[in-house]
Amino acid sequence: MPTIIAQKISEWTDSGSVSENSADALNQWLTEPEYVEFNDEIKTLIERNEVDELEDAFRTHIEFGTGGIRGKMGPGPNRINLRTIGEAAQGLANYVKQANSSKGSVVIAYDTRHNSERFAREVASIVAGNGITARIFNGHRSTPELSYALRKTGASAGVVISASHNPPSDNGFKAYWCDGGQVVSPHDKAIMAEVTRVKEINRIGFDQGVAERKILFLGKEIDAEYHKRLGELALVDDRNISIVYTPLHGVGATSVVPALKSLGYDNLHLLAEQAIPDGSFPTVLGGVANPEDPATMTLAIEKAREMGADIVLASDPDADRLGCALPLEGIGWDAKPHELALNGNQIGAILCHHILQSLTQTGKMPEKGLVAKTIVTTDLTGIIGRAFGAEVVDNLLVGFKYIGAVIESLPADTKFLFGTEESHGYLSGSFVRDKDAASAAILLVECAASLKNRGLTIRQYLDYIYETHGYFREIQKSTYREGAQGNREIAQIMAGLRENPPSEIGEHQVHEAIDYQVGITLKLKTGETGEVVADRGNVMAFTFTDTGNTRVTARPSGTEPKIKYYVSATSADNPQLASPDLASTKEAVDRLSEEIAAGVLDAAEAALQKQQT
Repeated sequence: MPTIIAQKISEWTDSGSVSENSADALNQWLTEPEYVEFNDEIKTLIERNEVDELEDAFRTHIEFGTGGIRGKMGPGPNRINLRTIGEAAQGLANYVKQANSSKGSVVIAYDTRHNSERFAREVASIVAGNGITARIFNGHRSTPELSYALRKTGASAGVVISASHNPPSDNGFKAYWCDGGQVVSPHDKAIMAEVTRVKEINRIGFDQGVAERKILFLGKEIDAEYHKRLGELALVDDRNISIVYTPLHGVGATSVVPALKSLGYDNLHLLAEQAIPDGSFPTVLGGVANPEDPATMTLAIEKAREMGADIVLASDPDADRLGCALPLEGIGWDAKPHELALNGNQIGAILCHHILQSLTQTGKMPEKGLVAKTIVTTDLTGIIGRAFGAEVVDNLLVGFKYIGAVIESLPADTKFLFGTEESHGYLSGSFVRDKDAASAAILLVECAASLKNRGLTIRQYLDYIYETHGYFREIQKSTYREGAQGNREIAQIMAGLRENPPSEIGEHQVHEAIDYQVGITLKLKTGETGEVVADRGNVMAFTFTDTGNTRVTARPSGTEPKIKYYVSATSADNPQLASPDLASTKEAVDRLSEEIAAGVLDAAEAALQKQQT
């Protein structure tokens, strides 16, 4: 190590700018042979005096969570790079060998982000270096196709290299098990333990692995089978609809486009500017290709306005989430994106109703069918499911992997019909075990085409659902806390909400506090306690009615330094807000939801203050 570099590290450590942990890790990464490829990047950061970046990158080791790792790319143990990706791959390989005496195989997919292919090839090299067959796609593919391919090939596990909808600076490693779903208990904790124990990484050269057929490519054959299965999801024959679709520079052109074209949607317009695979997401506002944000559909909406399209669709970089925008009656596309876009709860309710209504009308509704959703997703979906006679699982922890686990555990006489989460994740059919933008796109556009054939729109359909089952309004708020101190404050806020539940939020009386971490409910007026029948997780809910459809749910984000608060208000359990006029009902419910949302951050701050005093 050059003397000047060593001196700088020593000076920063003496001054407290760099912690002892960071200094030790820096010295290790600069001197030990297995980290030599990162030397130039690290030295550049040191020469530029990027002290804050160095401290954050080297102060700790990126944690392999229950689904994998995700974060900013760069050198250091707290970054995504070949070393940390390699440790994750080695830990997974170790567990696969323990769980499968025949060693099996691992399927690997990757998206269009910077370094995704490079990281995927490294994973394949490590999997093959551990005596396990690696099957890697011959180009970028969607996360749901990975899930399909895993089950189709009978693989032991799978890996997706993607950071989903994170900023362009990020990437990640997401692990799947043999059922095609993201790893859940007991596999998740066992893999985490293996990753933490990794000291040495076994690998072979990628080209050598290919030559020795230890690394095999997946391509057109598996694509065709996946697209065929997607086509089988179609429920109606109407196809007269004009669609603008954007993959937001991601992989959606490999799944959404062929699926729709194979079904005869000839008036499908792929947005050329955003069809180019590019991990910088250069034409997306802010560079964050997340269809949850209506602004990401700005260019697609402009195209729809230009050609008079009926619907806009957008998928995220790994094509497992789907966003949608629709023209407004009397205005068309001449409005702001947030006024034109549907939120994830609305899309989920529409898809659920369309599926169950279509099956019922055609006599194909199974005697035992199931709808599943997470606890932060609108209860409207569950209400719709029960109205059509389906069984509903509606208390799942946040994460589509829990819906996948429900599918895997279903009895033989029960058919999975639909699963949804508010963050624009949807699934119909069980040949994939993760949310899928392509399957959602098929069902959403056929619903729109069927309605158009009858002179109706999706917005009118949604109002019909509200009139039938109750109007719901959901709002999301967040408390952001950066860094190590931020992590402590997030924990303190959750502890404060748990130990001293607020008696009111936004000047509305809290009826019941539900602690999903310990599985206990508390009625605030009477002090009566009860038990929650649900999986355990760091989630708190505060209800305002007996049925609990109007509530706030709080949970720390698994990928960002924040607590998310999910506000839901509805006329379904507030009959005094219901009116024969839907517009009046919407106004009353919207006002209630906004009042609760306005008070939730104050409640969180009060919880923090109590913990700190």
